[in-house]
Amino acid sequence: MLRSALFLTITAMLASQAHANDCPTAQTAKLGFILEQQGTTAEVRPAPNHFVHVVNSYPSGKKQHVVYYRGFFPISRFDDTARSINIPVSDLRTVFPLELKARRAITYALAQPDKVGALVSLELTVTGQEQFQLGSCSYNVLIVRNRYLNAEGKVTSEVTDLYSPDLGFVLAKRYEEGSGRQTTVKYQTIRSLGKTSPL
Repeated sequence: MLRSALFLTITAMLASQAHANDCPTAQTAKLGFILEQQGTTAEVRPAPNHFVHVVNSYPSGKKQHVVYYRGFFPISRFDDTARSINIPVSDLRTVFPLELKARRAITYALAQPDKVGALVSLELTVTGQEQFQLGSCSYNVLIVRNRYLNAEGKVTSEVTDLYSPDLGFVLAKRYEEGSGRQTTVKYQTIRSLGKTSPL
């Protein structure tokens, strides 16, 4: 009886350790990782020059490709029905590294294949950091508050990103709902993509 209980305990510990070892780290994230949320998967792969290529796969079968700069700022987004591009006017390289209390500003134009829209300003402030649980994995994330302003300087929207410097990607978004309430939209699980080459 004691031997059986000891065997079950050791087996559970080994299974738990094996699962924990699958949590992407700063090193293994360079090979890519997969995020999942209610049937939707995001396959995240680093690309040259600090870009990140993400393939979002939806339960409907639709696929969407998104290219980010450092997994933070979306550069292009396209699928079989729509294409959009954010054309930076600012030098995106000056945004990083992000650190506590950092304040940055980005100006860019929203563009589609047939037209270029008005300039948009993004003001971002790193307001803090926290430990963020993603399935069985835990990551230290920076809390980055984003304010979007139109060409007239009016705030059009605000959202907070929870950005993991180790993974180089936004793991969740937090929205204010008034009266001090917040809604956090996040992925449910994360796992390593495997030993494949980055793009």
